[in-house]
Amino acid sequence: MKILGLLVVAALLAVHPAAGEPGPAKYDVRLLRVEPPRLSVSATLPIDGQALEMGTSRPADIPELDVAGWPALVTNLRVSNAAGVSLKLTSAGAKGWLLEKPHSGPLKIEYEVDYQPLAARGWPAPREAAFADAEHLVILGRSLFITTREAESAAVTFDLPKGWQPVAPWKPGTSASSQDLTENLLIFTRSEPDVLTADGLTAGGFRLLVTAMGHWQAVRPDVRAVLGPVIQHFVKVMGYDERESYSVVLLPTLDRGGEAFRHSFAMSMDVPPSSANRSDWGNTIAHEVFHYWNGSRLRGSDYATSQWFQEGFTEYVANVSLAKAGIVDPDGFRKKLSDHVGNYRRLATTLEGGGTRKGPPLYSGGALVAFSWDVMIRDATGGKRNLGDFLRELWRRTDRGRRSYEWSDLQAALEATAPLGWQSFHDTYIRGDKPLPLAEIFAKAGLRLGQAEDGTPRVEPDPAASASAASLWKGLIAE
Repeated sequence: MKILGLLVVAALLAVHPAAGEPGPAKYDVRLLRVEPPRLSVSATLPIDGQALEMGTSRPADIPELDVAGWPALVTNLRVSNAAGVSLKLTSAGAKGWLLEKPHSGPLKIEYEVDYQPLAARGWPAPREAAFADAEHLVILGRSLFITTREAESAAVTFDLPKGWQPVAPWKPGTSASSQDLTENLLIFTRSEPDVLTADGLTAGGFRLLVTAMGHWQAVRPDVRAVLGPVIQHFVKVMGYDERESYSVVLLPTLDRGGEAFRHSFAMSMDVPPSSANRSDWGNTIAHEVFHYWNGSRLRGSDYATSQWFQEGFTEYVANVSLAKAGIVDPDGFRKKLSDHVGNYRRLATTLEGGGTRKGPPLYSGGALVAFSWDVMIRDATGGKRNLGDFLRELWRRTDRGRRSYEWSDLQAALEATAPLGWQSFHDTYIRGDKPLPLAEIFAKAGLRLGQAEDGTPRVEPDPAASASAASLWKGLIAE
């Protein structure tokens, strides 16, 4: 009987953590109305304090959100304790709400989120807030979920109209962390998303969910043809063997841009997508998806001085993935390198000195560093190692991105891959202001830097390239 009593107590503690202790939350989400969208949420949250919170990051220039933030979309908020007694609240502005008195224990909250103000404005900031058409509703979790600091994870259930289904970017059948709830896109759709799984299209346990809207529907076969081998390459480069889901939302708006979150991103193009321009939209998608590893997980301890790595290496790996998949031919890859050279020449700071102001010169400068390191590693090891070996070593040294990196971590990972005295490269070309030694690097890959008729840089094959340089080039784009 004593053992049974202990088991019962342990079970009760597992289901009902002690007051104030962090614990799981539960959300029931119901789609009340499709046009314009309105949802209701019923949740049980642990709390030890007063704060009910919503994400504070939001798009600018939307009057409804400028002052009050995401709470401006919330209506009919009701809060009660475990006994069902209503608790009084006061507004904390864009941050959320405060209980009148501190409380420890579970809270029951009920509320509705009305997206009519955004619908009335034609869905401003569709990649960063919400977007809807007759078949889909895409919302950013920050706009939907009220959280507490004590809620470390949550189970979410959905009640949707017949024919609708949710697409959530967390692992199927598992609880989501609070960050996964708020820092991701959530989709409600009448259509089946394309699911790229380990069954021939991806490796390991990485699962890609692609929701194609509007004019993207016509190129769904092209999207699958591009992303299948691209994801294969990413998983191989990172040595990734975890079970994760990542959601891609392809919006039908005619403006160019992408926005990446923890396990999801949304993008749109300024021209309708087609087979003819798939190398363009394919590179954008590949770039954003690789941020799942380099940006969301691998993160520099100092944001401003690490953007050349976060953005530049992401861009280079995306470029290479399309080349290896045959989406971009060798001439197209050389054209991409040429564009990077042209952009890099406009960089007005050192690579570490760009601060928080990003753009093509910094992206391309970082991409050329990645290319240079790839070439240097291959050249020094006779093709036995490459940039992927360095990235996997960095992944290992940062405990799969759980620890942010410093330059010393990059240096150690480089030295473990190919000991070439990388500190000098960093001091001269990254922290320093000398331009990258591109002529020397290109020569190692059987290339030379020339000039097109319009005066722009042109990377072209070097007819005098050695056999080893030609072999290195082949390994870069075709192995």
